Amino acid sequence: MTIQPWITCLQSGILIHHLEARYPKQASTVDLQRVMGVAESFQEIQDAHAFLTNTSNWIPHSVFRELVKSCELATGQKDFTYQAAMAYYETVKTQSPTLIETIAILLNDVESVFGSVGDWASAYTNYLQLQSFVCPDEPQTLHVLSRYLPPVDPGFGNMSLVQGNLEGIAKLDPSIETTACEEAYSQMRLETLVNEFGDAYAITSKHDRITVTRRSTGDVVLAGHAITLVPQLVSVKEDGAPVPQPCDEQLIVRTEPQNRLAIWASDDTRRPPKDQSSSHDPHCTAICIDRGGTLSAGALSTTIKAGSIYNAPYTHYRLRWTNRPPHAINATVAGRSQHLTDRRAFAYQLFTHLKNLQATHRHMLTMFLRNEELVQENIQLKQELSAQQETGGIIGKSALLQDLLSLIRTIAPSDTTVLVTGETGTGKELAARLIHQLSRRKDRRFVAVNCGALPETLLESELFGHEKGSFTGAIAQKKGKFELAEGGTLFLDEIGDISPAVQVKLLRVLQEREFQRVGGTSDLKANIRLIAATNRDLLAMMEQNQFRQDLFYRLNVIQLYVPALRERPEDIAELVQHFVQRFAEKIGKSIAGLTPDALRLCLAYKWPGNIRELENVMERAVTLAPEGKKWVTPDLLPSNLRSTTESAPSLDLAELVDRIEWGALLKTLEKSGSLTELLNYVEWSITRRAVAEYGGNKSRAAKILGRTYRWLRKLESEMTGPQTPGHNPSDKS
Repeated sequence: MTIQPWITCLQSGILIHHLEARYPKQASTVDLQRVMGVAESFQEIQDAHAFLTNTSNWIPHSVFRELVKSCELATGQKDFTYQAAMAYYETVKTQSPTLIETIAILLNDVESVFGSVGDWASAYTNYLQLQSFVCPDEPQTLHVLSRYLPPVDPGFGNMSLVQGNLEGIAKLDPSIETTACEEAYSQMRLETLVNEFGDAYAITSKHDRITVTRRSTGDVVLAGHAITLVPQLVSVKEDGAPVPQPCDEQLIVRTEPQNRLAIWASDDTRRPPKDQSSSHDPHCTAICIDRGGTLSAGALSTTIKAGSIYNAPYTHYRLRWTNRPPHAINATVAGRSQHLTDRRAFAYQLFTHLKNLQATHRHMLTMFLRNEELVQENIQLKQELSAQQETGGIIGKSALLQDLLSLIRTIAPSDTTVLVTGETGTGKELAARLIHQLSRRKDRRFVAVNCGALPETLLESELFGHEKGSFTGAIAQKKGKFELAEGGTLFLDEIGDISPAVQVKLLRVLQEREFQRVGGTSDLKANIRLIAATNRDLLAMMEQNQFRQDLFYRLNVIQLYVPALRERPEDIAELVQHFVQRFAEKIGKSIAGLTPDALRLCLAYKWPGNIRELENVMERAVTLAPEGKKWVTPDLLPSNLRSTTESAPSLDLAELVDRIEWGALLKTLEKSGSLTELLNYVEWSITRRAVAEYGGNKSRAAKILGRTYRWLRKLESEMTGPQTPGHNPSDKS
């Protein structure tokens, strides 16, 4: 059975209150907000301290585990959870107890209290099972079985906390003077305990022998061997007034006839079978420590005694106590047996109520977290659906734009990798989102990453994820964008800005459709469609060894060019109207649009920042417009737009030549040396202009001129190389 493990904040509050009371200086170093951040859904909780100390709240076990680790590191005490539990039950005697402690005080008898141990275990967590029994021939001794349900892998802090709770609750009985709780065997795995001290130790297993050595010296610290645990029937004391077990309670061990329990016991005379599946008699294996020792890392240390047993199916505790002298016990304790039956029935009713209340609270908390996720998903869906389904929010009716939309509709149904090119602000991400919306992956996530906004180390973790401890600050495993986009589309913007190291890893994903998290060793499948975008000239970068050629060809299966705004001026008026209406509604102004003069300025402007610049200009104009003003006038536009000169009308080439004076043409021809040279310079001048118009993108300029990138580079080399007779490359005429 696998569950989502949760624990009540009563237990986290116990740790925090003890930390603040006993170690006030160290308490200030524990970042509770970071601790809460281990669980992604809890990152938004503003006051982590208030949440973690409110006994009505619940937290995932991952958060509690991180809190335990932080407290141990801050105090240097490996048994911190045991100390905290014992200190807590001392305060219960002088302060108002919780409902669970009230029940323990009400029962006023150790055996009666622990008869309900399974109830208060389920009131604290949803992953811990507890069961108690008393043997008739063992006075002042009580046995408790403890089992953690998967996926919880109990650590030292978990085990110490249970031990502290057992001893602390027992001491609520006023007749008890001292308590001692020891383990017969432990569910904790030896490997888990060793790993809590980082990579300081290595654990090896050979021929049923287990050895723990210190890596730095090779010295053996612990040694043990595999043993067999077999069921052993033990007689248990019959409860005169047993508490009925609810049908949904799962016992660790079922009661056999004649009040006997079959619990695990060590049979060191049996060798563990090599193939357990072939053995029909019930048994299991564990690890017994032959040579004890101390594990340490920094200020933290713990001593493992010889004879300790780990890796058992559950933990077996023996709780022993001593009683106070009769004269020291309150006189009212003597009559408690007369009301024991009624009190236990009342306690059972209280436990039932408490568990139902806690289950309701867990359910409400789960619903709250799910609702938060749904709100975020709803916002994203509204943003996606606000644009027209057919165009994905891409606005315009120009021939260039219609060609772009037609190509998008053609390639969207496939899973082919797409490279979207174009200047900054042209809407490359909108094009990528439209491909996703029209694809078969539209019901899965669209995940966008701006590769240019992250340094190399963070980008690698962002894309591929990382394992816990893979680098400083990696306090928990994190999924990367490739995992988050599983089944959907991953959009890598500014792909030309990634480092060579990341280029290699990205190439492997495209080739093998597999990747590894940072610090990981397992290959994960990449079931995504990849769309990349760049405003840089990747061909030029390849020539300068800044971008891998093999990666370029993997990305450039289909290239999608998003035209600059100056290439489709017929769309400017529609875009202007769209943005004015949007910002007018947002701000609450009744602006109808631009005046003819203002629109004329917008049409004459080159818009180097493209649609993003146009959007910002319209937002500025609407914001600055006085209340009651219906039209955006030229004075509301930026000064650089108002100073724009109207571009010259397009002319026929013959008409353009006719406008040049003949004398000027003869002078230029004489200076060039020949008509051929003059025509070469005209060609070079037009080429330079095209490169400048397309933001230095030589590949795009060559395509517009009907040439290849190599032709352009060859022309550039010839016209800017060493001068030859009759050549004057510096001549711009």
